[in-house]
Amino acid sequence: MASATRPVAARRASLAWALGSLFPAAFLFCLFALTLLSAPEHDDFCFADLHARHGFVQTISIFYQSLSGRIVVLILGQLPPAISAATNVSLLSAYSLALAAAAGLFLFGLAVATVRAWPRAGALQLAFLTFAFASTVVSATPNLRELLYWLTGLICYVPPALLTILILGECTRALDTETEFSWLLTIGMALGGLVAAMCNEFTGVWLLLILAASLLARHLFGQPRQIAHHGLIAVAIAVGFVVVVSASGNSARMEQLPNGGHLLQSLINGLRDSLVGLGRFFREPAIVVSLIAAGAIALVEPEPARPAQANGKMLALGIVATCLACCYFEYFTHRYATGFRLVERAQNQALILLLFGLMLSVRLLVRAHRTQLRERLSAGRYRGLLDPVTLPTSLALLMIASLGFSSTSSLLRKQWQDLYPYWEESVARHVLLTTSIEPVIAVPWHKWTPSLLMTADVTANADRLPNDCIARYYRKSAIYVADVPL
Repeated sequence: MASATRPVAARRASLAWALGSLFPAAFLFCLFALTLLSAPEHDDFCFADLHARHGFVQTISIFYQSLSGRIVVLILGQLPPAISAATNVSLLSAYSLALAAAAGLFLFGLAVATVRAWPRAGALQLAFLTFAFASTVVSATPNLRELLYWLTGLICYVPPALLTILILGECTRALDTETEFSWLLTIGMALGGLVAAMCNEFTGVWLLLILAASLLARHLFGQPRQIAHHGLIAVAIAVGFVVVVSASGNSARMEQLPNGGHLLQSLINGLRDSLVGLGRFFREPAIVVSLIAAGAIALVEPEPARPAQANGKMLALGIVATCLACCYFEYFTHRYATGFRLVERAQNQALILLLFGLMLSVRLLVRAHRTQLRERLSAGRYRGLLDPVTLPTSLALLMIASLGFSSTSSLLRKQWQDLYPYWEESVARHVLLTTSIEPVIAVPWHKWTPSLLMTADVTANADRLPNDCIARYYRKSAIYVADVPL
């Protein structure tokens, strides 16, 4: 290309990447904006009630002894009532603020993982890939409400998913570039692993499996194993895992689930459940488009200073195998512990890990065959696809089509008109419970019930969840449902 035309071509390519990022970004931020219409439900009110009466530390102790050892969840679940008390705003406003912050951190975590995994890609290419990654997750999620709009559900699985892919990405980066963990990075990974392991009962095992795979790969590739670094990270993860599984509240919860504890049946059903989940995963069109984008950006990345190592293909297969093993373990563990299929909010964590692992693997495989792929594309009928403007334009069109036909878009189209009326009813109920001086209150049903934002309403039984927690939070003797207009 003539030197005079290079700046023009570069500007056109940059504009194409920037415009290509707009649609997935708009799709994503539209869904993020719906956090403003969310309202607390079920366990959210139990957290708010206990926090108001006992504070942070005592609430953690109560839940740890009676229900769950997920320390991080017990802390994060108290943020809305803490914000409400500190700022003198309503619980509804504080809840929406906490969800909006969680959505921002979700995007930030995916962005950091993407930037670290594609170190040679341009800034606009990384922006496109980040928005594609994030929008694919929200479009392919089994349950969008439990990914973005229900705080108690998402804090169990989204934070550990982000920390897991960050640790997986760092292990892969070190193996791929033949570098070693610094002590600063090791301490950061140890702290991240500790936090992730205290979010639920299986993430600790995930992380230990990833570390074991990292050590094995270093041994096979003849790289320094850094046993002390891996050991420090593993110890921190093990501590978090022990804290979670040692909680006395776990036994109380297990007693309520008599169908669990069947090893052979759980092994078989866990495999069946994970295969069903895998089939659903690949039925989402945005998944395939994200993998194509990951490979395309790897294909046009600048050449590294030194040739890629020959173990890239083996590393890619190892990542896929590790991610699949982690996902199967999650399905099996839930079957063994409860007797039931893995809940959808936990499937969100498997979705994030598997998608990121596959994107890493695609990058490694494409890079290993980059010369051959470039030659074939340049010589074939599709040689125009590598054009600096055609490539981002094609990816953008594919992303638009895949997001438009996703299950999330379909659900959003069906329930769009119900979302704001549901929020109005939630506000009216909050005002009623806040201003009424009656000790026993009859609250109306929700006439608008979009599954995107809610799952169940209050019931006629004043002594059952969520009625009891709601009543205690609003300092009422009891509340029950009554069919009266708001």
